Amino acid sequence: MIGLPLDLTFPKLKGIRWRYCTRWDEGPAAVLGMSLLRLGICRPNDWSGSTVDFVERGFRRFCSQNRALDVKRVWVGDLRITDSLFELTERERSQVEAEREGMTDHLYLVGDYEAAASIPIGAVLARLEADHHHLPAAFYAVLTTNLYKWMRIYDYLDAQEHAETWMEDLSDEELEASTYRKVELEIPACIKRHSKTLKYGKARNFLQEIQPHTSVARELIRHLLEMDDHGQGHEHAWPGQISDKDVPGIDDWLADAEYSRPGGLVTWYENDAINACFDEEAQHMGESGACQPNVALPIHLDKPNKELDEEVRRVFDHAGAMLRSLASAAKIVELVRDLYDEYLREHRLESGLPAEPGAAGVREEQL
Repeated sequence: MIGLPLDLTFPKLKGIRWRYCTRWDEGPAAVLGMSLLRLGICRPNDWSGSTVDFVERGFRRFCSQNRALDVKRVWVGDLRITDSLFELTERERSQVEAEREGMTDHLYLVGDYEAAASIPIGAVLARLEADHHHLPAAFYAVLTTNLYKWMRIYDYLDAQEHAETWMEDLSDEELEASTYRKVELEIPACIKRHSKTLKYGKARNFLQEIQPHTSVARELIRHLLEMDDHGQGHEHAWPGQISDKDVPGIDDWLADAEYSRPGGLVTWYENDAINACFDEEAQHMGESGACQPNVALPIHLDKPNKELDEEVRRVFDHAGAMLRSLASAAKIVELVRDLYDEYLREHRLESGLPAEPGAAGVREEQL
């Protein structure tokens, strides 16, 4: 027998913050918040009663000022300030806090990607080669060098390594029918001929000096040099660059963690051999443990104010350069995709064959 429903009353709470933090969260945030206030990143009117909220408001405004909205148009991920290099469940966090003696003496700026942004660059390289035979290799070198400062990228070099590993166990018959042999065959001639001689420095000089004939080439080069300018003086802040002396215990964690997930997938065309190799590797990413973040910079809270402010400024300078560079890169990726879509339309008209739209999930753009 089912009884009658009971009347329920939901109380209305006013002036209550939706989120509360433990003293373990508030303590480190207070130290960082004072530094951000001294540096002008946080403002007195950011205060709402919580040091965590105070830091968050200043950080969000900083990201917005450095074109985070433009970044979100292409790159799927997050940039956060945290006390851990990897995500913790509530149970894991409670355990860590129970074992911790006092307040943590360091935080991290962590950058990571939830999906690899699709960059089908083949159609662009063909356009650039029509302008100058060195242009495709120079463009590719500067683009990938800059992206590598902020993320792991997956391109034909990664696909070659993956293919070589698996081809060792294939018979001649299996090898003939395999996608792996296509990795080498599909590399555009303009990349094969000039990629070894047109390294980053020489490629950058070439792009600065060339006067392209087409408006498409001029626009791509303009955005690329802008992207490169934002990244000058910065290198990839891999977690592996943090020493165990600097952050005790990090060597053990890195030994158990997997390699970072790629933030960008540079292919010639969607559904090519690079994409096939990436799909195979992506199926197993994170199976053996947590993946390392793409970017990790420590902030040591136990330093004197002057030294702490200098370190925080360096960390936030890196974050700002990363956001501005990726915002310019987003414009390049959008142009690359537009030109690829144009190539598909032309291909459809010329061959009468339907163009393949690409693997589901590879070209996601939500944040």
